[in-house]
Amino acid sequence: MADKSSSKSLPKGVRIRNGTIQIYFERHKKQYNITLPHPPTQEGVAAAAKIRSQLVTKAEWGILTETDISKAKGEIVDDNSVIVNEGTLFQEVAQKYLKFVDSNQDTKKGYLNQLEKHWMPYFALVPIHTITTEDVKDAIVDRGFKTAKTLNNCLIPLRGVFDIALENKLITENPLDGIRNKKVQVDIPDPFSRDEMNTLLNWLDKNLEGKDHFYYWYYELAFWCGCRPSELIALRWKDIDLFNNTMRISKSRVRGIEKGVTKTHTVREVYLNDRSLKALNEIQKLNLSDNYVMICPETGEPFFNEKPPRNRLVAAMQACGIRHRPAYNARHTYATMLLMDGLNPVFVANQMGHSLQMMMKRYAKWMHGDKNKIEMSKLKTN
Repeated sequence: MADKSSSKSLPKGVRIRNGTIQIYFERHKKQYNITLPHPPTQEGVAAAAKIRSQLVTKAEWGILTETDISKAKGEIVDDNSVIVNEGTLFQEVAQKYLKFVDSNQDTKKGYLNQLEKHWMPYFALVPIHTITTEDVKDAIVDRGFKTAKTLNNCLIPLRGVFDIALENKLITENPLDGIRNKKVQVDIPDPFSRDEMNTLLNWLDKNLEGKDHFYYWYYELAFWCGCRPSELIALRWKDIDLFNNTMRISKSRVRGIEKGVTKTHTVREVYLNDRSLKALNEIQKLNLSDNYVMICPETGEPFFNEKPPRNRLVAAMQACGIRHRPAYNARHTYATMLLMDGLNPVFVANQMGHSLQMMMKRYAKWMHGDKNKIEMSKLKTN
């Protein structure tokens, strides 16, 4: 018989009142007090603790229903219902996966959100060894993922959970082995033409006044160095080598958090040209900071994200009647200008932080400069 007199001997959230077992917990400012039909024995207390854990998890995911509570109370008993399942639950393995996965905090947060939104409603309280390939396929169909890329991304943490389960011998076969990623159409870069770039820069130079004129120099540098926006706003003056006309790209800044790595975890040395060097010199004259190169004019602080400069380029595109493209494409513009001017693709790949294979795959059409147009002009259409 369980000890009725001391709650210290009972699991968290379990108590015995008037010869019955009760479980209690609070989630999202709602109190739950549930009397169970189990006898106040050691076995009953153990079952109560497990039921409480399952209900708490459902409440945490926002999927706890009155039917679940009624089943726990013994008011509803289905022929095939199992209130206490045997085996390690999916959500327990998922928590272990998130704890040990080798990723940065932003990536871990993304994995957590994907697991919570897409997979926990189906598998949270299911013993992981009972989940089959068909169960996963049914969940995928039920979720109705809008794009192949979204599905593939959401499968990453799911695969990780089952990989952990396999490593710990909680399962003998991985149900995700039967789930293949969907083919994703890879978009080619959509750079600005050189004329478009110059038109945008001229508009920014003439129309941005006062502190806002900083953004003209921001885009002079962005268009003429090829850095990612997250790399630009993480750039520090100590990364600039004016003697050798280079800058060291080793960091990124996302949502106000500086990461000691770039997107591809590759440190690179970017060579400065006349225009990028002039942009840096002009920014330095503004004396905004001895630390960060890019300081937000509105706040006087390092940029939280790239939204303020992006808004200026959007305004310039609208004013100039230039087709909208992401501000990120300033990077693509620099890469294509380098290639069309005949620079060595190996050098260009190093400048962009790409492998040569990736460079060839993404920018092949620009490696021939204007030769493609010359070839097309030979075609007789009459």
